[in-house]
Amino acid sequence: MLNYDYIFPSKIVYSEGNILGVDFLLNKKTLQTGLYQTELTVLKGKCSIILDFGKELQGGVRIITHILNKQASAVRIRFGESVSETLAELGERGACNDHSPRDFNVNLSSMADNIFGQTGFRFIRIDSLSEDADIQIKCIVSAVDILKTPYDGSFNSDDKLLNDIFDTAAYTLRLCMQNGYFWDGIKRDRLVWIGDLYPEMRAAINLFSKVDETYNSLKFAMEETPLPYWVGTIPMYSLWWLIIYVEHYFTTGNLDAVYEMLPYAKGIVKQVSNLVSNDGTTNFHHNFIDWPSHPHSDYDKNLSKEEVLIKQQDELSGVYYLTKICFNKIKELFLLINEDVSLIDDVLNRLSKNKPTVKAFKQIAGLGVFAGDTSKNVLQELKSDASMSTFMSYFILSGLAEFGEHDYALKSLKDYYGGMLSVGATSFWEDFDLSWLQNASRIDEMPVKGKVDIHGDKGKFCYQGFRHSFCHGWSSGVVAYLIETVLGVKPIGVGRKRFTVKPHLSTLNMVEGTVPTPYGNIYVKHTKKIDGSVDTVVKAPDGVEVLY
Repeated sequence: MLNYDYIFPSKIVYSEGNILGVDFLLNKKTLQTGLYQTELTVLKGKCSIILDFGKELQGGVRIITHILNKQASAVRIRFGESVSETLAELGERGACNDHSPRDFNVNLSSMADNIFGQTGFRFIRIDSLSEDADIQIKCIVSAVDILKTPYDGSFNSDDKLLNDIFDTAAYTLRLCMQNGYFWDGIKRDRLVWIGDLYPEMRAAINLFSKVDETYNSLKFAMEETPLPYWVGTIPMYSLWWLIIYVEHYFTTGNLDAVYEMLPYAKGIVKQVSNLVSNDGTTNFHHNFIDWPSHPHSDYDKNLSKEEVLIKQQDELSGVYYLTKICFNKIKELFLLINEDVSLIDDVLNRLSKNKPTVKAFKQIAGLGVFAGDTSKNVLQELKSDASMSTFMSYFILSGLAEFGEHDYALKSLKDYYGGMLSVGATSFWEDFDLSWLQNASRIDEMPVKGKVDIHGDKGKFCYQGFRHSFCHGWSSGVVAYLIETVLGVKPIGVGRKRFTVKPHLSTLNMVEGTVPTPYGNIYVKHTKKIDGSVDTVVKAPDGVEVLY
């Protein structure tokens, strides 16, 4: 228990039944049981209580008891990322115990101090299960595991909503940095999905001066899936592995890690080369960019044949773009370390014969920009609708910026991420669509009859209803966009020794922030003057060159 932080509940959302002294649970007390206790909360008979701990947390619940009826000591504990999730039965609208049990029964003991559960949550519901229950409780606190490393990176502007978005994205990432790895989510999935963690890595290097999680995650994926297997069973995830492998070197300058994993990287290059045809088309056994753009028979039943065909075409375009991005990056690294690039050049030459198009999905268009496609068609799709993608937000926003659409990108960012905040989010979600906000109740309130339960009623694909993760690391890519494009601080070269500063304030009047380097933090502040020009102040540590 010494490794945890303990947080008292901030609010009692709901209580039912005969509960004496319910408000005592909000009082700060010494976390130690004893023979003589005051301010006890007593659950008599069957009753229920829902506690709000104020924000999304990773961990469990610590219950400190006094005296209770041993024969009627059973309670049911339900963790929820929303209030409505704590009300659901297992199996109801996707409610589950996948990856981290969050709904179970336990027997309490007199004068005991125990921790139960290990999951992602903000709310906890406790039900006494016996008519004969007489359970005296001193404290119910969350026992949470929060990354203790302080943020080195920061962002602040004259727009409070934008600041809240940055802080929430950073906090989401911090919660998903667990066990020395990047986790996908803290309720579901508590896995190292290498194909999903690129936005986490991009955010992390803008928040922390040292990020061991990148190396650890790369090595774990390599050791878990020896060649010729694809990382995570998906060929595109091996492409993402290569991209992260390259960017880890450019971030850290760690040549030892490069050579340690070089045989694996070469093996992936060879496997991929065998699946790129002479006309530049790809022939992987399984294509996947992200869930919204992925054709799937179980989820596309209501789509027309034309809509399914568009999905298939866009996904193939996305695979092409990702392959091209990957091979351009691995070529850059191999040239620096004097490795043969003839096979890489051959693949890139084959890819150059293919001219994909984007028909419907802006996340594919965002990848296209990174692959060098700056056609009008790509811009059209980037601006096709108001919504975005949590996983691909970094590519969508950065793609818009490449076209000079900084105002549009900033508004889209605020509308999209601000939409989650408007219904009570304290961490960013696995998926979100702006249309979900229509007639939606807040996640921190009891469901309202006649209104949409945005957690239980929404969600798509494999994350329907309450299975939907409300703290997903891949949604933190907005951190990197705000630092690299709005604040305008981007690294060049190897080892984060040199940076360019080129801000894009759009409608903002002031932006300031710190950017971590191995030598200390860079401080940057931009202030818009009356004539529209921008005054910039930069303070960089010794050993860091800043160009602006």
